[in-house]
Amino acid sequence: MSSPVEQIKERLDIVELVRSYVKLDKAGANFKALCPFHSEKTPSFFVSPAKQMWHCFSCSKGGDHFQFIQDLEGVEFPEALRILAERAGVELKREDPRARSERTRLLSLVDDAARFYESNLVRRKDVGDYLKGRGLTGETAKRFRIGYAEREWNTLCDYLKRKGYREDEIEKVGLAVKKDGGGHFDRFRARIMFPLFDGSGRIVGFSGRIFDKDAEGQKDADSKYINSPQTILYDKSKVLYGLSHAKDAIRKEEKAILVEGQMDAVLSHQAGVEHAIAVSGTALTQFHLATLKRFAQSLLVSFDRDAAGLNAADRSIKHALAEGFDVSVISLPPGKDPADIVKESADAWRESIQHPIPFIAFLMDAFSEQEKDGRALLRTVKERVLPYIVSMESEMERAYWVKDIARRLSLAEDAVWKEMDKTPRTTDAAPKQLKEPERRASSRKDSIEERILGILAWKKDMPQATLEKLNAGWFSSERREFAEHALAGKEAQSSHYIKKLALEAELAYEDDLQAHAEFEELTSGLKKEHIRAELETLASDMRRAEGQGDVGLLEKKMEEFKRLSQELHEE
Repeated sequence: MSSPVEQIKERLDIVELVRSYVKLDKAGANFKALCPFHSEKTPSFFVSPAKQMWHCFSCSKGGDHFQFIQDLEGVEFPEALRILAERAGVELKREDPRARSERTRLLSLVDDAARFYESNLVRRKDVGDYLKGRGLTGETAKRFRIGYAEREWNTLCDYLKRKGYREDEIEKVGLAVKKDGGGHFDRFRARIMFPLFDGSGRIVGFSGRIFDKDAEGQKDADSKYINSPQTILYDKSKVLYGLSHAKDAIRKEEKAILVEGQMDAVLSHQAGVEHAIAVSGTALTQFHLATLKRFAQSLLVSFDRDAAGLNAADRSIKHALAEGFDVSVISLPPGKDPADIVKESADAWRESIQHPIPFIAFLMDAFSEQEKDGRALLRTVKERVLPYIVSMESEMERAYWVKDIARRLSLAEDAVWKEMDKTPRTTDAAPKQLKEPERRASSRKDSIEERILGILAWKKDMPQATLEKLNAGWFSSERREFAEHALAGKEAQSSHYIKKLALEAELAYEDDLQAHAEFEELTSGLKKEHIRAELETLASDMRRAEGQGDVGLLEKKMEEFKRLSQELHEE
């Protein structure tokens, strides 16, 4: 019987696995994408369905199904195995909980906490009625695993301790707070609980909204929402609410809708607009944007035109424009949020997303409404709009908006450009990632050897007469064994290194004829490099023999040098 690893690879196509995280485009027999592991503008990340592997030719990351999950999710192999086994429907033998990694045990803890909160919501009809009054259906609540934290101080801690978890573990995931006099109490009380999921759909934290009916006597009742603190599982700079539910729709629609609150995102999904996500009380970070860029490069944000809405837009969009996102705004009526609109009419919300306004135009419209004094409007545009245009990557985009602003303000374009020259790039913009360092420069011989090995791994039908011209002894020591295996007809493709070289060859040559011709030329080139190296060694030997006065050895080496020189000349 095959192992779980083999079963997973048999059931899961690597293209479909990677496509669930990254937007892939067809590239001949393979697929390409912008690399999810570093910042780039031109795709250098390739996935090979034939070889069931992936590789980035820029940052050199690559591997199989498991390596992809390990690198993308930041987990060790056992956890990657569990993630892929669940996805593939492969049953793993139940392991002793004591032998599980700490992270895996803590993930189980927060999932058990979510189940507890869900059971509370089922019991609390009044909380359920409140959610129904907000427009939420029971089916949607189950899909997003919404629950309720009772107002008492220790109900969750007591439950989890009965399940076998320690108080220090409950504190470590942010669900318990240490008392001054010893012991712990529940962090979330009298709150509607929204689980926060990572990219793989695992719960890593919570966001809790106060339930007014139970709020009396709660010290934190003034805070409408409280979120899990930074923990070993939850990093607010990396988690976007609803992304695990939305990523397929984002990839399909080629854009993401960014809303402010969990209810906005949940009700948007309920209305059929499933590419909505929420920031959960924090500005978009560079990691958020890097994650979103795997799926789409267009961002629609939903905020009010009032001051609070503009400030929210300001916090969430600065980084996006600087990172090259095409940002537009879904303009909402004053005092309305997406949840309100969905409650009134799901059709109205679906219609509103069809007519987004480019972000700069949104700002200009909003500020023009607010500032009736012309000079005051000029100052506002200078302080609040121009920094965004300066931060844009595209020269054409900048030129377009300079022209638009000049027209709106009845100014010469030169005047706007001069102000642009004086406007610093906004310091809040996400810093650009440094370009990945180039791979260590290799010699010409190294390059020839790798290209030959790539063709051999890609093309199994190379004519025997062509193969006989190649000698494995010409290869450097680190590649000689690979060459020997290939020339002997042995399979060496289990090595990612060889798979990568095969993929490079497949991408480099248009057809068999070109590959065969190149192979013969490379074989001749490698032979020349080998002979040159031999001549250098002989030259050194001759100098040594001459210095030692060994005439016989000197003549022997000179004869060999002459023969190899003639052979090199004839190649």
